[in-house]
Amino acid sequence: MIEIYTDGACSGNPGPGGWGVLLRAGGVEEELSGGEPATTNNRMELLAVIEALQAVIEPVKARVYTDSRYVQKGISEWIHEWKRRGWKTADNKPVKNEDLWRRLDFLVSGREIEWRWIKGHDGHRENERADALARAGLERARREGKTVAAVPPVSVKYQEAGADAAHGSILDIRHAKVCRGDVLVFTDLSFVLREGEHAVVLGPNGAGKSTLLKLLAGEVHPMPLPETSVRLFGDDRPNVWDVRKRLGIVSHDLQREYLTGAKGLDVVLSGFYASNDTYDHQRFSDAQVARARDVMDELGIASLADRRFGHLSAGEQRRFLLGRALVHDPPVLVFDEPTSGLDLKACFQYLDLLRGQIRKGKTVLVVTHHIHEIPPEIERVVLLKEGTIVADGAKSDLLTGRQISSLFDCPTKLVQADGWYQALPG
Repeated sequence: MIEIYTDGACSGNPGPGGWGVLLRAGGVEEELSGGEPATTNNRMELLAVIEALQAVIEPVKARVYTDSRYVQKGISEWIHEWKRRGWKTADNKPVKNEDLWRRLDFLVSGREIEWRWIKGHDGHRENERADALARAGLERARREGKTVAAVPPVSVKYQEAGADAAHGSILDIRHAKVCRGDVLVFTDLSFVLREGEHAVVLGPNGAGKSTLLKLLAGEVHPMPLPETSVRLFGDDRPNVWDVRKRLGIVSHDLQREYLTGAKGLDVVLSGFYASNDTYDHQRFSDAQVARARDVMDELGIASLADRRFGHLSAGEQRRFLLGRALVHDPPVLVFDEPTSGLDLKACFQYLDLLRGQIRKGKTVLVVTHHIHEIPPEIERVVLLKEGTIVADGAKSDLLTGRQISSLFDCPTKLVQADGWYQALPG
């Protein structure tokens, strides 16, 4: 039985809104949140439940707690008459939020779900946490002026990929159509990353690199089309918490959004819960704390354990987020523009840490538009432009002046030294 606590919030109704979810199963918790810059409270209440059910990949029993009578009665009682009338109300008017009700109806089909109403703002611990997450999503959507979300991978309508293609694969995406808001980013994305295969995805701004990262992290999802196949670690129905332990992502977005008041040690410990800072309800064993301190020693940041994240240099922040990713000792690491914003010394130091992880046997994927961030150990280069993989092959074949000039629409020549490449004006 999975317990799901959801809430929505809106400032102005209509206005900027947010949704929050707390998932609990077998002693493990997951927090999800997101928001939209222009919406209503009812839409956020509905979207909270939708995102929660999408995150529950296994067809297990679920108990959903909501403080919205609109959601609880709508899904338990009203929806049956709406569907019978062709999504019309008793007075023959179109059902409000029909798009979301249809999504929710699809998600509950074939599942055993209990719907529980609880009184909001009444001191209910889990409801208060869901409300705080919803308000955080609201504020982020208001600040950024766009739809935002932080959710784990979702089980779309998968089909079996060939056994040979899936063997030893970390990520296997076939024929994915992916949108960010109203923008269609990928029309037919296919990409495979196998164990022990170090690769770089290289492309200009707007190529789709950030969307690929969010797809890998489960923050955006492909459309549920019959031809779409998505597998993580060879599994078409991966357990999100197992994936978090096997895949460490150090992203530029996370550094920008991480809470500035978090202490260094807590930044690393937060990797155990995939959260932004640590919270009173989270518990860490002596072994977990020892592991976090060992990682900080390895990265040379042990002396900064009590320093606030906002008081660290960009390079120090990047090291702590790497420590957060390493705390589970995952076999795969993904780096998003690893040296962006770093000075020359910090850049060289961080790239040396990245190469150290390769030497330890970890599979590394770098996503960037900076050619100097490609370490000598990476041999596979994937060129991405306008949502399309335009080339995928050996570094020696693709890191040429002709290829890079075409990729960035700019005359470019490359120089090489000791396995490193640098771009110069052509």
